[in-house]
Amino acid sequence: MKLEKKSKKKFRLDLFILFPAILLSVIGVITLLSTTLGIDGTFEDMSLVNKQLAFILFGFFLYIIISLVDISLLKHWEIVLPIYIFTILLLLAVFIWGPVINGVQRWLVIGGIQIQPSEIAKLTVIFTTSCVFSYKDKYNQWILLFVSFLLVLPIVFLIYLEPAGSMSLLTLTIWFLVAFTGLSNQLRNTVALILLSLFSLPFLLIAVTGNWLYFLLAVVGLTLGIFAFYFRDAWKVVVVGSVVVGILLGLSSLIMYKSVLREYQKDRIVAFLNPTENTGDIGFNVNQARIAIGSGQIWGKGFGNGTQSKRDFLPEHQTDFIYASFAEEFGLVGSLLLLFLYSVILIRGLVVSVDNSDDSFLSMILIGIIMKILLEIFINIGTNTGLIPATGIPLPLISAGGTITVMTLFALGVIQSIINRSVGVRNNSNIIDNY
Repeated sequence: MKLEKKSKKKFRLDLFILFPAILLSVIGVITLLSTTLGIDGTFEDMSLVNKQLAFILFGFFLYIIISLVDISLLKHWEIVLPIYIFTILLLLAVFIWGPVINGVQRWLVIGGIQIQPSEIAKLTVIFTTSCVFSYKDKYNQWILLFVSFLLVLPIVFLIYLEPAGSMSLLTLTIWFLVAFTGLSNQLRNTVALILLSLFSLPFLLIAVTGNWLYFLLAVVGLTLGIFAFYFRDAWKVVVVGSVVVGILLGLSSLIMYKSVLREYQKDRIVAFLNPTENTGDIGFNVNQARIAIGSGQIWGKGFGNGTQSKRDFLPEHQTDFIYASFAEEFGLVGSLLLLFLYSVILIRGLVVSVDNSDDSFLSMILIGIIMKILLEIFINIGTNTGLIPATGIPLPLISAGGTITVMTLFALGVIQSIINRSVGVRNNSNIIDNY
């Protein structure tokens, strides 16, 4: 009887995940509510706020449901394969039935609700890559790396065709970070990654700026490569491979910038490098966002008193530039609170990842989810502040958007599930020891 009583105490809600998620969702709704406040002091169109509330409630429902599921089941390809195929079919369906909105085709409309399959695809990439690397005991890790890349490639390609260049690049980056976590010998892999960057970035930077001084990065890479080549014999193949692949990637990026990237994508890069000199829409958007953030100062202008969004100077103030709307009304203090809440979730996820380091599959899923959320936060706030080129990535749990809200809470439910499983394993271990 004692054994059964202890075994039932496996499920618990982790407040370091749940409480910040609730607060962030509330902040998001308050910010959206503020943007609907008219000059006369009355709320105008509340449909977007009502939809966001419905998405949040549904997302927390999924959070609870998925937290009760054993995520280790995703180790089996028989379970992951249907998820992968379903995601591919959703992405293909966008081109057949998806409406064209603002010149792009990224959504499916089902029952009046917009669904963005590319948001679902990011989690699919994490699950698929982790599943592939769970077979590391049976197959060579480099073969698994290649297989996972081949599986991710169709997803990235379909997202790019929507077109959604920034989302496709983000999805590819998430795959790389998860796969990087699954590889052994992280010191060697880190050196290889640095060499890849030092040999590939100069080509793109020279193409964009026309400044050949960036070629000095390759000289630094060559120096590091020579040192790493003679540091350990086992590193030689990886070092040479990294240099070769880095040069090939650099040449490919050069060709892509000249021939593949669309004009609006090039404009975003140019606007990032010279935001004050660019008078086009992209440069204007970033400048207005920075004005809104700066005008908030320490304490902000207060709820409903944001002038940039109210007078439509700030574009997409409910989605891509919602951080600027929030910072204008709640200032530096509110922004720090926002970053603190995100930090609690991210740090908790990393701690859980360390706790599960003996299970590489769970650790890869945790790293993938944390990196996904971290990149989304960094890209959105970086876009708003002009730190990176303007991209259309929403801010998790804050921006208006049903799919990203539901998928973010679903992902946090996965973390909760792994926490519960870890607690259960420890409880069972203690029971056995005590018994």
